[in-house]
Amino acid sequence: MRDLLIQSLERLLADQCTSEFLRHCEEQHGPELPDVWQTLEDSGFALAAVSEAGGGAGLPWSDIYPLLQLMGAHALPLPLAENLLAAALLDQAGIDLPEGALTLGDGACAGLRLEGGPGTWRLSGSVAHVPWARQCAHVVVDALDAQGRPWIALVARASAQLQPDLNVAREPRDRLLLDGAVPVAAAPWPQPELAAPVRVHGAMARSAQMAGAMERIVQTSVQYAGERVQFGKPIGKFQAIQQQLATAGCESAAAGAGAAFAFARAGLPGHLLAVAAAKLRASEAAGHVASVGHGTHGAIGFTYEHHLHFLTRRLWSWRSEFGNSQWWSLAIGRSVLASPLPFWEQITDRRQEHLRIDPSLSLEHP
Repeated sequence: MRDLLIQSLERLLADQCTSEFLRHCEEQHGPELPDVWQTLEDSGFALAAVSEAGGGAGLPWSDIYPLLQLMGAHALPLPLAENLLAAALLDQAGIDLPEGALTLGDGACAGLRLEGGPGTWRLSGSVAHVPWARQCAHVVVDALDAQGRPWIALVARASAQLQPDLNVAREPRDRLLLDGAVPVAAAPWPQPELAAPVRVHGAMARSAQMAGAMERIVQTSVQYAGERVQFGKPIGKFQAIQQQLATAGCESAAAGAGAAFAFARAGLPGHLLAVAAAKLRASEAAGHVASVGHGTHGAIGFTYEHHLHFLTRRLWSWRSEFGNSQWWSLAIGRSVLASPLPFWEQITDRRQEHLRIDPSLSLEHP
């Protein structure tokens, strides 16, 4: 099943995610998603992480990783990753999936509150940087109740006031004003110790997407360095270029290994720390790999007609979403300081049950 899905998604994205399609999506930010979205929905990728009882494929997170990696490698300008995560969160919370496209908002870390009780639930606050909010019928957000417990809420986008915004890749990242909004459904998150499930799962997904984008940048840079001739030989023959490509390859491989490990640890002790390390490592690697990619391609890589910038601009955006490197560094540091074990025992203990990260520790960071 896994190999079949990977091959199917690879073919679909290779056919659809052309430079022309990516440019078209950057120029059109209306309320409707492109026609290819229906093809993606019909193929079942949006429900890949939903249980079979909930109508999905029931894939484990370790099998979801290569799918998200492919989305990053092809710079998919559609909310497939967000829909996949949002549907999985609803399924885990026991909320029925609605019709239409889904996205998700990092509400708990933005101070979003769920007030009232069954039948009288109201949301209080706003959520920024919601991917493709204007083009999705529903938004899945996490929020904290009066006792500080995390909840998952399904919100009709029409019930919120929307302030349009774009990221550096010219993808919609809108702000939703939810003061007084009545959720379609709300349910407590089944893991109450995890204060911000959207941030954790979003960071996990972005680490996979960044790993895919960086791997693609390294591949295209190596190919270009072997084709571009300067001073009578391919630039890839020059030691300085070789060194830069080697370091970019190492950064890409490290980010990919960290992301794959985070997905493999889902549901196991140490998962939260693995996600934190994966997002932090990928965010730090993104700048270096993008720099080497543009340096190798030279002036042509900066032109709008070339494909490279579609990947690098997404890297620059994704590294700040669902917690930037500073936020996750702080999370890991506080967890280490709070542990009763000596530092060396913390990093050598495979179980790592004692390392617990509170994702809502610092609400001022994006």
